Amino acid sequence: MADHCRVGADDTLHIRWPRPVAKGERIVLRHGPSGEVRTGPLSADRRSAALPVAGLAPGAWEVLLGADRPLLTDDPGFSFDGLREYAGRARDRAVRVVRLPDGRATLDVREVSPHAEVEEVHPLDGEIRITGRLAYAGPRPGGAVRLVAVAREGGGEETGGARLDGTGFDACLDVHALTRWEPSLWDLWLDAGDVRARLATFLDDAPGKRGTLSYPRQVVASGGRRMSVRPYYTLKDGLAVACHLLPEDGAP
Repeated sequence: MADHCRVGADDTLHIRWPRPVAKGERIVLRHGPSGEVRTGPLSADRRSAALPVAGLAPGAWEVLLGADRPLLTDDPGFSFDGLREYAGRARDRAVRVVRLPDGRATLDVREVSPHAEVEEVHPLDGEIRITGRLAYAGPRPGGAVRLVAVAREGGGEETGGARLDGTGFDACLDVHALTRWEPSLWDLWLDAGDVRARLATFLDDAPGKRGTLSYPRQVVASGGRRMSVRPYYTLKDGLAVACHLLPEDGAP
């Protein structure tokens, strides 16, 4: 059983065993939808293998030892730091090891586009501060960076300040700007040079944040009315802001 089975930021599948495997073995990747096969040898000491996986077709790939024996591993296949490093490079296809309940290793290959990976959200003192990392775009050279809030209805758009250092970003949105519009739901984007990236949280391996992760609201008086402003996650784990009108009687 392999004790290490992960795809590195260099798009290479790295496998290690605690003891040498049998002579003549090889690693075989087999694409479930098409049957396409890619193979690679083991190292000279038969305790490791490194197989390039760039260019694999999207979908599930079996990882086999030899022609038909599933590769077994006790490695979960990823770490959070590894996922962040992997997403820090520009790419349009992501490859990840998935360990099945019975220990079989498979590769999940999917097409990706740049997004702004949200790591922290702080709604406080009339602002919403957000920090994170630009994913799958690589560092953006120069150019203006801004946070953009786009209303789903009514055509509203507001911008906030943002700063990008390599792929790390921090941004701030004034909640008073949103309350000048009619009550609405606002989707958040990071404009960084030629990239417009949706704010979302995908890399933490914890989908389904809506209903399980919540943020405090801020109440804003604007134009003789009171509005509640609260960040929230959509069903697809995108970060958005909900602005709702509060009753005139002062009820919460």
